Amino acid sequence: MDKNSILIVGARPEVEERLSAALGQQNAITTVPDAGSARRAVQKGPPTLAVVSLRDGAAADATDLVRELTSVGSLVVVQGASKEPEAILSAMRAGAREFVVAGEDQELEKRVEGLLERSGALRVGQVTAVFPVKGGMGATTLATQLAGAFHRRGGKRVCLVDLDLELGDVLSFLDLPGKYSLADVAANARRLDRELLDSSVPRHSSGVWVLSQCEKVGEADRIDAAGLGSMLRFLRQCYDHVVLDGLRDFGDLPLAALDVADRVLVVATQEVPAVRNAQRCADLFRQLGYDAKRLMLLLNRYQKGSPITREVVEETVGLRVAATVGNDFHALSRAVNRGVLIWDEAPRSVVARDLDALAALVDGTRAEAAEKPPLLKKFLSPLVAAYGTK
Repeated sequence: MDKNSILIVGARPEVEERLSAALGQQNAITTVPDAGSARRAVQKGPPTLAVVSLRDGAAADATDLVRELTSVGSLVVVQGASKEPEAILSAMRAGAREFVVAGEDQELEKRVEGLLERSGALRVGQVTAVFPVKGGMGATTLATQLAGAFHRRGGKRVCLVDLDLELGDVLSFLDLPGKYSLADVAANARRLDRELLDSSVPRHSSGVWVLSQCEKVGEADRIDAAGLGSMLRFLRQCYDHVVLDGLRDFGDLPLAALDVADRVLVVATQEVPAVRNAQRCADLFRQLGYDAKRLMLLLNRYQKGSPITREVVEETVGLRVAATVGNDFHALSRAVNRGVLIWDEAPRSVVARDLDALAALVDGTRAEAAEKPPLLKKFLSPLVAAYGTK
């Protein structure tokens, strides 16, 4: 795979570190202190993308640099001290594609990756978070089997990530030994590439790679919210699908994971406590600003004859039921006890059929989920009306 070249101009040293951790070795990152050094670096070839900081006293020179970089085909992200209208308009006029406030490193990571992805310079997979509305919803079973269903769709590269850092069950469900942990990936993301990651992360006989904290519970505190977000953005560059299990609440770590997810499967059953909790979760997602298109309400262990119908659930929760998975406890139990997927144990099961349909549904929503307007466009909508672009 050809590497993308990324040039960082005048930013804090932490910016290179954060971008390196998030993007891994698939991208060659160069840092220079000022516009003059940047111009010398560009003589060797224009970068795929540049991050240019508008420093006090040198903003005009930096803006000229933005104009020069865009003229040779580079994508440019500008870092400014604040969201001043004049600074944003100046960046836009010079050809910048994104504007991020300096110090908002996590936002910068998202915007750099998004810009590379939209331009076709970076290929990223889809992140699907499985979020149960309460305990006992069968979320780990669903996540495990869904990862297998994704792989069955043309042999796609799939990584199943267990984010329950203390008592995760995914390895047990697949009868796999743990060796390379989440904390290990977070600590070594800058040095990892796809081949090294593949050789380090355990792989199930079904073809799914599985990443968890293993038995290294004592090292779980090495993972913070920012580090987790960066790690997941790195993983989605290495796999076609990343499936997240172990999300149980709205704490800092789960929210960091949910923010990266393209789709959130909100898992409930046809029981009053579950439906009530689904309503509460949907309300919380709305308060957090999650677009309803990212949320997919899933009824697990679905029974057509239940008095709590799909219509009742939809009316109560305020979300359309996107999919259902039937109930075959005995087949799933046998599969878990053998450490295999449902297709190996009961390929004609209603669960196998519904999971294949679910994988096709989620896979088909990737293009829609990726259609997000650039942040600069969001900033500029009211500004262009007020100031004009010339």
